[in-house]
Amino acid sequence: MPCDAAMIIDAMTFIQTYAKELVALLVPLITWVLNRKFRAKAKLRIANPHGFTFLVQQPLLDAQANQVSPTQTVHTSSYILINEGTVPARNIELVFNWRPPCLNIWPPRHTTEHIETDGRYVLMFESLAPNEFVDFELLSINLNLPQVVTARSDQCVAQNIFMYPQPVAKPWQRRLFVALAFAGLALVIYLLLLLLQYLVLKTPLR
Repeated sequence: MPCDAAMIIDAMTFIQTYAKELVALLVPLITWVLNRKFRAKAKLRIANPHGFTFLVQQPLLDAQANQVSPTQTVHTSSYILINEGTVPARNIELVFNWRPPCLNIWPPRHTTEHIETDGRYVLMFESLAPNEFVDFELLSINLNLPQVVTARSDQCVAQNIFMYPQPVAKPWQRRLFVALAFAGLALVIYLLLLLLQYLVLKTPLR
């Protein structure tokens, strides 16, 4: 215990002695981190919130009316692509393993498509504004649906995220959460200022 106390005292003495130098080193680092975190940029996120297979009790027949299977399957899947950044994402590409039999895009927008030599299906559109999203609905009958290989733009590559149902918070709960978050942030800034005041000016904490 005495050794630990001595080490703590030595550390505090070192920090107080070189406080200005340490602050001078930390300020550019903090500035760089904040600039990298909050700079204006596009941020694409993609999620697969829904996928289901319907078992249809209807026989599958071939061209000669022979029964191939006593039942049929209908596959559905949904992808949502959103730009959560502060600037538009441009020249967006969405790559599927192969071309889906049925694809519906909402809200409707102009797109171009391309089939790669290996059969990959590339869907392209011009841009996605900040907080704008596009929903891709896929459907197939008795065929598997393709997975999204990647989604990207000129500015970034889309990050895959998971989505799940959750209750919608009441307005007063959201306002309370925001107020508490701001109060906590203000408290952290106040404590940091007190610490800097103590280290740099050697003013006793009150």
